[in-house]
Amino acid sequence: MSNKAISYAGPGKVEVVDTEYPEFVLKDGPGVHPANIGRKVDHGVILKTVATNICGSDQHMVRGRTTAPEGLVLGHEITGEVVEVGRDVEFVKVGDLVSVPFNISCGRCRNCIERQTGICLNVNPDRPGSAYGYVDMGGWVGGQAEYVLVPYADWNVLKFPDKDQAMEKILDLAMLSDIFPTGFHGAVGAGVTIGSTVYVAGAGPVGIAAATSAQLLGASVVIVGDLNEDRLGHVSFIGGAMSGSR
Repeated sequence: MSNKAISYAGPGKVEVVDTEYPEFVLKDGPGVHPANIGRKVDHGVILKTVATNICGSDQHMVRGRTTAPEGLVLGHEITGEVVEVGRDVEFVKVGDLVSVPFNISCGRCRNCIERQTGICLNVNPDRPGSAYGYVDMGGWVGGQAEYVLVPYADWNVLKFPDKDQAMEKILDLAMLSDIFPTGFHGAVGAGVTIGSTVYVAGAGPVGIAAATSAQLLGASVVIVGDLNEDRLGHVSFIGGAMSGSR
């Protein structure tokens, strides 16, 4: 089966390529860690991508700021439909519509148990932590493709309970893989609570997510600053006690 994907083709260049359909074993390829080659992924699922985003972090690779090898398939913000399940998967079924966290974790190591999933000990032979389609992050193939392999599926996918309802808002729900939780994590980490006054520097997607999260956490005043008037314009539609400033 064919599998078209977006790959890094050198500084300032990306291209659509034909790549292999994923299997439940990691194969050699651009960016794949040698120690991960041949690794069995019977605990994984294969998704048909429904929606994906381009992260600002991808731009670092595309602009040639990293050691990303040419041919690396990009993309770590994945929403898709399950088309195959591995032998060891228990709770995810073919046909499920799921969101995939951008960071890959096993769910069973010490760090994962302590809720530090961003530094999982079992997915990257070089260092704790991993992600799809990103340089030096273990070599897991990216999700800007028609099909993608997701390991530790019972842990790493979030199933939408109502598939039809989710599809009606799928472009919004695509933000659950990275953009919104990044903003929410920032607000939580900053200690935002009921009655807080919050200033968010930057009205990009993550900044708006952080501002929205601050409101959800009970902030009484949320101020968003940016030098880009167009971005500030997106803040106004959120409403409530939120204001934008240059």
